[in-house]
This record gives sequence, C-alpha cells and structure tokens, in this order.
Amino acid sequence: FSGVQPSPWIGRDPTAVFAGLPLSSRSPPTLVMTFGSKTVREGERACVWSRDGSARLVDGPRRLFLCLQRLEVLPKHSAGNVEYLEVRRRDGTVIILPGPAARFFDPVEDISVHVREARLIDASEALVVYRHTANKVGEPHVERRVVLGPARFIPSADEWVHEFEWSGVPQDGSKTTYQPKALRFTKLRVIPASAYHNVSEVRTNDDTLITVKLMLFFELRDVEKMLDATNDPIGDFINAASADVIAFCAGVSYETFLNETHRLNELDTFAQLCVRAQHIGYDITKVVFRGFQAGAKLQAMHDNAIQERTRLRLLEETQAQEQRQADAALAAETRRAAQQAELETGQAQQRAQLSMVSVKAQLAERRLQDEAEIERQARAAEQRLAEQQAHSAELLATMREMKAMGVDLTKVLVSQHEAPDKVIKLDTGAAPAAEGKKSLLSAIQLNL
Repeated sequence: FSGVQPSPWIGRDPTAVFAGLPLSSRSPPTLVMTFGSKTVREGERACVWSRDGSARLVDGPRRLFLCLQRLEVLPKHSAGNVEYLEVRRRDGTVIILPGPAARFFDPVEDISVHVREARLIDASEALVVYRHTANKVGEPHVERRVVLGPARFIPSADEWVHEFEWSGVPQDGSKTTYQPKALRFTKLRVIPASAYHNVSEVRTNDDTLITVKLMLFFELRDVEKMLDATNDPIGDFINAASADVIAFCAGVSYETFLNETHRLNELDTFAQLCVRAQHIGYDITKVVFRGFQAGAKLQAMHDNAIQERTRLRLLEETQAQEQRQADAALAAETRRAAQQAELETGQAQQRAQLSMVSVKAQLAERRLQDEAEIERQARAAEQRLAEQQAHSAELLATMREMKAMGVDLTKVLVSQHEAPDKVIKLDTGAAPAAEGKKSLLSAIQLNL
C-alpha cells in the first residue's frame, strides 16, 4: 500500500467537514481507513464508499473489513404521533411519512430528511389546503379544500396550506389601530369573534369633529364564499363600519348625536356593514357603541356639562332618598301605632273574654249550688212528708184499735186539745145511725 494517497478525511474535524451541509444532511463523524475492520452496531446503518465513487448500504449488526474505503454512519430520523418525515429526493420528488415513522438518511438517493410537526386543528379552527392536480383534459389544475377540526393534518407532497394576511393590530399599536397584512396565520377561526374599531374625525352637520368608538361582533358562516369574495375581511368590516358611522353623523347635529347615540347599538344603522358581511360569507351579530370623544375644548365643555348634570341628578336622588326615608319612617310609625292599637284591642278582648268566662263560671257554680239546695229541700220535704205519713198511719192505726176497743175517739181527741180556739163540726147530713152505732165522721170535730 505504499502508493496509496493519504485520505483527505484523516486528521480533520468531522464537524468542520459538514459545517456547510444542511442539518438533516449531516452525518456523525466518519471513520476513514486504508486497511482494517469496523463494526456496525445493531440498529445502525452505514454507507461504505469505495475509491471509484460507488457506495453500498450496510445494516448492523455486522463486522466490516475495509480496504481503501470510507465508512459513513448514517443518521436515523424518527417522527412521533404528531410529527411526520419530509424526505427530499435527488430526483426532485418529495416523500411524506406520517408519524410514528423512522428512516435512515440515504446519501445516494436523498438530499435531506426533515422532521416536521403536524398541524393540530381544534374544533374552532379550519385549514385551507391547495393541491396540484390535472383536470379532465390533462391540463394542470389547482384544487382547494377546507379541513375542519378537530383533526391532525399532514400535507401530501403536492399540497400546501393557505396563509392568510389580514389587517390586524400592529405589535406596537393599540387594540383599535389596524395595519394591512399585520395579521398572518394559517389556522382560520370559525367561531364568533369581535374587533375594536375607532372611527376618527367624523364630522356632524354642524361641523363638530368627533371620534366614535365601536365594537364589532361577527361570525364566519361560509368559508368558500369568504375565500372567493375577499382577502381581508377585517379591512372590509372597518371600511364598511366607518362608512355607516360617517353617513349617520353627517345627518345629525352634535346635540342630536348626543340624544341618539343609542341608534349606534342597532344593526339597522349599519346597513353597509351587514350587506358587505353577507357578501363575503360573514354574519354581523351585534355592534356595540363604546362611546365617543370630541375635541379638547368641546370635550371639556361636554365633561363640565356631564359633571353638572351628574351633580344635579345626585342631588335630586339624595333629596328623593331623604323623602323616601321620611315616608318610610312615617309609614313605620303608622304601622307601629296600628299594631299597638290592635294589640290593646286584643288585650281588651282577651280581658273581656276572661271576665265573661269568670262570670259564666260563677253563674254555673251558683246554679249548681241552687240546684243542690233545691234538691236538699226536696229531700227534706219528702222526709218530713214521709214522717208525717208514718205518724198519721200510726195514729190512724191507734185510733182504729181504740175504736175496736169501744173507746170514744172524740173525747180522746178533745182531751188532747182541752181549750181549742175554734171548733169545727162536720155534719155529713146523713140519717141518724142506729143506736149504739154512731158514725165516725159524725163524731169528728176539729179543734183549732
């Protein structure tokens, strides 16, 4: 091997060798040998370059014997679930490998291998994708389609994503300042959105300059219609809203404008804005009037007038509040007096009811006492009557016995009352009885 020229790779820094190549084309440090062996590990791939320029790919595990050859370990590129591999071939073709996928860089066939991130689209977004194709007669043609979320979008080799350039808020500007093509994006939002807008230097019919502040609410309804009709919907909204505000203020004076600002919250006032929105596939759902601003002097006068009106309104509200408090106190006092009278009436009724109950109880007690006394007297009279009847019966029996014994009952009775106050003789008028048989009644005399 004495005639072999030394390899240009020996003694050089591999990092410096590949410094000018793309990142995806760079390979790990290359081992150059004129004679010896090299091991390709499992899971690796190497390219063996010969002196004649030919190359062969070797997959590990493998032990190689090199003789005047160059060994290049090839980098391996892998993509996850939300990634894909973009392989650019030397013949001009592009290969897209959705993840998860892995591929070794082929220095013979490939120019570069890049790991790209897939576009994740949520439910409120959409992508506009174009693709090269051919029509029915074979002529080149470009197709357009809308990809609605939620989705994971990985473009094919002949597809590209539309990039929108709308009017937007510049990075160093306020939220009401818009600059053409300041808003750049690829994911189109299809949910309701809003935008602030100030219409500056609007002149009323009495030559008063004011700035009207608005807030626009809109929603995208037809993506295809929007793509065909405009390339800047925000700019269209701003121009149409400005035209409507200028037309509104041109027909009213400053004082009339102050009294009719509520009309700037109605969609009927923004006819041009609504028509333009429908023409480009949008709906204007609401317009909110956020206020206005006039010139410095006029604004100062207006502010003073507002302060004075506010002071008078607060004073009126304070007086009305004091009157309401006085009315409330009087009403409370009236209710308290009515409640007191009602309480006293209730107490009097309760006392009367208690007195009535007491009287009824006394009358009931007295009635019971009278009934008991009457019952006692009736029992005493019955007892006396019974005693008198028993005595009369006993006396009658005694007299009958005495009569049976031939005793003159008249003399007996007279003897019991020797000096009567009155003598009543009962004459029955009957014929004289037989001798020795005097009638009992004829002999009865009542000695009083």
